[in-house]
Amino acid sequence: SLVAGVDASPKVVEVAKIHSFHDNNNLTSSSAEWNESKNTNDTGNNKNSNTPEERKIMYIGGKTVEEFASHWLSKHEQEHNQTTTTTTTTTTTSPTSSRLNNNTSQFELFDVITTLEVIEHVPNPSSLLHAATSLLKPGGILFVSTINRTAKSYGVAIVGAEYVTGMVPVGTHDWNQFWSPEEVRGMVCGSGAGAGDSGGTMKQIAVNGMVVNPLNMEWSLDASDVDVNWIGAYQKKE
Repeated sequence: SLVAGVDASPKVVEVAKIHSFHDNNNLTSSSAEWNESKNTNDTGNNKNSNTPEERKIMYIGGKTVEEFASHWLSKHEQEHNQTTTTTTTTTTTSPTSSRLNNNTSQFELFDVITTLEVIEHVPNPSSLLHAATSLLKPGGILFVSTINRTAKSYGVAIVGAEYVTGMVPVGTHDWNQFWSPEEVRGMVCGSGAGAGDSGGTMKQIAVNGMVVNPLNMEWSLDASDVDVNWIGAYQKKE
C-alpha cells in the first residue's frame, strides 16, 4: 500500500519535529530536503530503497490535505473514466469486468489515514477531516490524535510543556484550538453521532487517552483518561 505524507508548510514540519521526542525521527525539514534525498535514492545510492515500489512512500510538500484530496480524487476519477470508456468501446463488458471496473476506484484510495497532532494547529479542522475521510476505502480507518480542551490540558500542555519545562516553544499551542472526543466525532461522523453508528459514512470505533508516566516518560493508552492527549479511530462504512 502507498503511504502519502502531506504537509502544508515547513512550519508544520518543524512543529512535528518539536513533538517528536525519539531518536528515530526521520522527518525532513522541507520539501526541498526531501526531493534532494529522493533524487539520491533514485540514483541507486541508497540500496535500501531504490524504487518507488520498495519505498512505497510518497511525500507531497506544499499542499493542504484538502488540496491533495481534490487533486488525487480528480486525477484518478479521470483515469478511471478513460479506462471505462476504452473498455466499453472495444469489448462487450461482462459481469466480471463490470465488477472490476466498479472496484477500480477503491484501489486508488487508502486503507489507513492518520492525522496525528495536526488538527489543533489548523484553522479549519472539520474541512481537513472531511477531506481525509474522502480518501478512505470502504472499511478504511482514520486515526486522529489531538489534545482535549480541559483545565488539565491547559496546565499540562501549555503551562507545563511551554512555560515550566520548555519542551516546546511558548505559543506552540492555543487552548481554544484543542478538541474533545465528542467534537471530533461530530466532525468526522456527523453531529449527534453515537460511538458505533451514525447517519453518515463514518463510524467511531475506539477512543483512548494517551497518558505519560512522568517517572519514566513512557506512554500508554487509557480509555478512562482522555483529559489531555487522546486518539480516536473512525471507520468508513462498507
